Amino acid sequence: MKVTFYESIKSSPFFGTIFPESKHFDDSKYFNKDNLLKYTLSKIKFFLKDKNGKEVILGLQVFYKTNNGKEIASEEYRDKIEKEIYIKDLEITQNDYICNFFLKCGDDRVTQIRLATKRGKELTVGSDEGKEKIVEFINDNKENVILYFSGVYRKCLEAIGLAYIPSKIFHLLLSLGYFELKYKLKNKDFKNAVLSKYDQLSESDKVLYKVCCLDNDDLFNSIIKFCLFN
Repeated sequence: MKVTFYESIKSSPFFGTIFPESKHFDDSKYFNKDNLLKYTLSKIKFFLKDKNGKEVILGLQVFYKTNNGKEIASEEYRDKIEKEIYIKDLEITQNDYICNFFLKCGDDRVTQIRLATKRGKELTVGSDEGKEKIVEFINDNKENVILYFSGVYRKCLEAIGLAYIPSKIFHLLLSLGYFELKYKLKNKDFKNAVLSKYDQLSESDKVLYKVCCLDNDDLFNSIIKFCLFN
């Protein structure tokens, strides 16, 4: 199953311009064969400045949450000598994900990026100029989950690409953990170990525990399906 997930990840080409001096970034290390489903994208931050009345995208930073709820940050993909005037970010809540990625590019940089999530949250950065890049395999539906970004930069963001996976496969893999927990809770020693730390669990983990203890499999399956797809 891990191989199926890994082989289902697809990458887009770079959109923009790559120069010999450009610095590359790539977050694929968070989604290799050794750590599949350990990380999910939770926030993306853009570093911006105003130049002649136009918003310029200097670079970005991406945040991921581990499967135990801890958030980690990627490097800041930007030239830190360039001082940003302000920052815009998009937070992705639980059971949501970025599914659409619109952008425009000029001759030497990415001029505008617009991200949208399945649940309708949006963020637009940059200026309304340059040529629109068509990303049909991402933007004509909401059937893919954007996992991470890659690209190049110098004084500003010069090119960007992304990796994605079909949402059906993504949700299928996420659901395996619920069924595994339900199976493990049938072991009395494991269940008692969980109960001994019950008060230390988060409210969401307490709910998950109660759901996985349900004897009614149809009800359990319905709840998991609702959580994953709504």
